[in-house]
Amino acid sequence: MPNRCRRLVLAGLLVLFTCAAAQAGAPPTNLAGIALGDEASRYKGRINAAKARPLEAAPWVRRMPVAPDKFFAAGYVLVGVCAAPGRVVRVKMRYHDDSLEFYRKISGEMLSRYGDPAEYKGELDGRVMGNKWGFSDPWLRPLSLILQRTEGQDPELGAGNTIKLTNWGLLEAERACWQERHAGTPRATPKKGGKPVQDNGYLPQ
Repeated sequence: MPNRCRRLVLAGLLVLFTCAAAQAGAPPTNLAGIALGDEASRYKGRINAAKARPLEAAPWVRRMPVAPDKFFAAGYVLVGVCAAPGRVVRVKMRYHDDSLEFYRKISGEMLSRYGDPAEYKGELDGRVMGNKWGFSDPWLRPLSLILQRTEGQDPELGAGNTIKLTNWGLLEAERACWQERHAGTPRATPKKGGKPVQDNGYLPQ
């Protein structure tokens, strides 16, 4: 292929990739004003580090509650304890508005911003509905964004409309670090039971 034709083809592909990226929107890294990868200590008054608690099933992270605001009724972050202690690896929030109409509104806005979801996160009976989007951060670590509506009882935050943003690369780094440091240490058996673009303030950025 002549060099001139090759340059034209490459230029055309670049335009297509640029348009596709613009249509899908930049990967989200911030939810409820909290950025993945930041130190939880940066959000004093927002994240309550004094109420941090370990997770039996995942001792490489701790859960800290997030104070409510005008959009969110409740929420929490998961922070690392090994590779980067205090670093936020997940944010999950429940909206004040628990209506189906609000869920449909958010779903439509996220479809416009991020394109088609990678996975449906619901149940056939319709009591749980939701979608999952997948992204990569600038260091190619996988991110996931899940918008979900639960008419029953969400085991973490209660019924209603919830949104969860996770950096799986950071989470895996915490798990690998903890397991390496605790190699050979027997683990307790878990107890059974229990289960700026336009900024509207309630969408991840």
